[in-house]
This record gives sequence, C-alpha cells and structure tokens, in this order.
Amino acid sequence: MNFDREEPLVSGLRMWRADAAGCLCMSGTTTSYAVDPLGEYVVGVVVAGAMLARRGRDRFVFEPGDVCAWDPSAAHSGLPYGCTGWQARLLVVETLSMKEMVQGFEGDALDIHFAKPHRRDPLLARRFVDLHRTLETTSWRLERETLLFEWLCAAAGEPPERCQSRRAARRDPALRRARELLCDELAANVTLDELAGALGVSRHRLTRLFRAAYDMPPHRFQLAFRIGTARRMLERGVPVAEVAVETGFVDQSHLHRHFRKTLGMTPARYANLAAQTYKTSMR
Repeated sequence: MNFDREEPLVSGLRMWRADAAGCLCMSGTTTSYAVDPLGEYVVGVVVAGAMLARRGRDRFVFEPGDVCAWDPSAAHSGLPYGCTGWQARLLVVETLSMKEMVQGFEGDALDIHFAKPHRRDPLLARRFVDLHRTLETTSWRLERETLLFEWLCAAAGEPPERCQSRRAARRDPALRRARELLCDELAANVTLDELAGALGVSRHRLTRLFRAAYDMPPHRFQLAFRIGTARRMLERGVPVAEVAVETGFVDQSHLHRHFRKTLGMTPARYANLAAQTYKTSMR
C-alpha cells in the first residue's frame, strides 16, 4: 500500500451532512487515506482496528478508543497498523462553519486549536461517540449544536496570547471586507493586487491578516470556501461540470484535482456517496 492512492479504500462508508454547524459526518472502515485538510478540522474516534498516521515527520498510532483531532495546519495520511483496516467515526468541520458555531455570548469567536492530534481519553472518546450518534438520528438542532460545541471546547486548548492575536486579526475591518469580497464573488478570478487595492491596504498587510486569523493566505481561504460550496452543490445533485463553473474552477479537471487532494476522493465519488446516504435515509 502507499499514501498516494487516488481514493481511500472503504467498506460500508456512510456520509451525511449534519444540521449542526455544517458538519460532514462519516462512518466506516478504510485501508488507507491521504488528505490535505484545507481550512478544515477532522475529528473522530477509532472504533476498531488500528491506524498509523503521519503528518510531516510526526507519527501517531491510533487504537480503539483513541481520539483524533486534526487541525488544518498540514496534510496527513494513514495506513492500517497491525491489521488490514480500521473502523472510525469522523466529523469534518469547515473553518467558516466552526467560526459560526463557536460564537461567544458577546460575539467573540471562541478559537479552537488542538494541541496534538492524538488523545487517549476514554471520557472524551465516549462523549464523541454519543455526539456522532446524535448527529445521525432525529434530534433537535439545539441539542446537536450544544453537544458539538461542548465537545470541541473539551478537546481544545491554546495559549491565551495566540487566541488574542487571532481574535484581533478577525476583527480588523480590512479582513472582514476581504472575506466578504472573496465569498460573494466566488467565480471571480481576483488577483492579490486587485483585492488589496479594493481594500486600500498593502499585499503584505492583507496576507499577514489572513495568516493571523485563519493560518492560511488569501488564496487558500478562497479555495476552502470554493471547496465547501462545491460539496454542498454536489450533495444537492448538481452535475460536477456545473459545480466547477459556479465555484470558480477553470474546468472540471481543476475541481477534481483540488477536491481529491482535500478530501481524498473525487467529486463524482463524493456525489455518489451523498446520493446513497440520502436514498438510505428515505427508506
């Protein structure tokens, strides 16, 4: 096996969109994966089997009951460890959705940062499984969002000075206007000079604000929003070619390349999984 498979090998994979902060839920067994979590948090629990994951030079062994909490900082991949495959429950939480989800009572975003991707915490794992099961059953939205919010808070931790720096960047009017322009003009092929000029700031200042607020430069922020929008269109059954045009990709192959790199599967496979889950839920 290698880490460069076009798509993960899965068995009985289920995928559905939870009505709570736009979470993408997954459950199933796999024999390999490789993703670049573009502006996304991937959290979950290994249910059976074991996985050897790597991110850069770091290696982590996840066994049954272990919690994984990956931030968007770098690509990661995994293979079975002492077995032929592992079963897991996962949530993919998009950065923008998370920002909307974890708002403090006074309007300040509660920043989420995971100190390390591997946790051996039985209570945290049990709470995640309860949360995940709630997200696949009929329940009130308030219940779902509260359980998700509380779990994210329990799993997170970050030095206060880093939180303050990120919050200050996100409050900056220039960043707010830039974010609005990128999200409202999704199909536009805007340049860094054009974006900075429209806001009356330098390219350096604009790039620094995005890195401070989201740990990514403007172009990756735009790509993250495009991929997130593409997912929702595919879930609604919009043809892949139309999705590519509407979300600002050059063509269908351009969408295919970025989509597969981000989630480890092609847009067509993602659309098929979403359609299968919908059919199953309607039975």
